[in-house]
Amino acid sequence: MEEIYVNRQIRDMLVELAVQCRTTTYSRLNTDADAGYNYREAGERESFTEDIEAISMSEVKNGRPPLGAIVVFKSGSVTKPILESLYTMCEEMYGLSPETTKLNSAFLKDLQAKCHEYWKVKDNYNEFGPRRM
Repeated sequence: MEEIYVNRQIRDMLVELAVQCRTTTYSRLNTDADAGYNYREAGERESFTEDIEAISMSEVKNGRPPLGAIVVFKSGSVTKPILESLYTMCEEMYGLSPETTKLNSAFLKDLQAKCHEYWKVKDNYNEFGPRRM
């Protein structure tokens, strides 16, 4: 039950950042969402990355851009496995093909822009954004 709550907190924070056309780092998201992962341990960093990937997969399955695209390293980049994962998730949704889509910073920036554009639409935010209690 707690994992769902943490993922919801992370997702809500990512939606808010997307609305503001911002990105965040993994460590800042971990801290700001009070996710509680110990970044000194590789296994916990990997678990956090997997949680962000699960959030993104859920978004894509529901026809929305992957929120994980706005989570980057301090350099503003991501690893090749993360880019490959984002590509696989979005391949069908955006009609991606290896002939036309290269896994590079332009691909990442394009996904970030799609995320920002989607969440800036008030109707999308109102219907699928964070639920207020």
